[in-house]
Amino acid sequence: MLTTDNQKELFDLVNESDEVIGRVKRGDAHKNPKLIHRAIGILVFSTDGELFMQRRSSSKDTDPGKWSVSAAGHVNSGHTYLSSARRELREELGIKSKLTFVQKHMVRTPQETEINAIFKTQHNGPFRLHPEEISEGQFFSLPQLEQQISAGQIQVTPHSLVTLKTVCHILLDQNISPILQKIF
Repeated sequence: MLTTDNQKELFDLVNESDEVIGRVKRGDAHKNPKLIHRAIGILVFSTDGELFMQRRSSSKDTDPGKWSVSAAGHVNSGHTYLSSARRELREELGIKSKLTFVQKHMVRTPQETEINAIFKTQHNGPFRLHPEEISEGQFFSLPQLEQQISAGQIQVTPHSLVTLKTVCHILLDQNISPILQKIF
């Protein structure tokens, strides 16, 4: 697979307690779920409470063409979750915005395992989408997102599904429908 992602990029290798135990190349981390590494996800909400989602470009090494949270990425070796989140927000969406930490959770897929720190912010755009990272983006109301995922109109990355299920109901001070709870 041809990808624009640097397969030699170094991540901190961590244990299940998120303690650094070494370093690992991106290409290796994405092929072995035993190699736990760090990542971030950012949920950008509009002032109307809609969630901005991005569609990953076809050149991404994992989940190309699938929809993802507003901005996401890896924590490079020696960097913090917060500095990485700020970097990804600038690189992927072309904005600066105050980030609030929400929580960390582990995401396991057959290909990889990440400890994912989730941040939230509020911004209405406009955004400057990075063309190597993102093919498109849009705001969704949660009912609209629920409907499109349920109908198979959009495919969402496994990491984003875990994030949505884990934190959206915490972030939004509203009732989430039973269908949405099943999907998220």
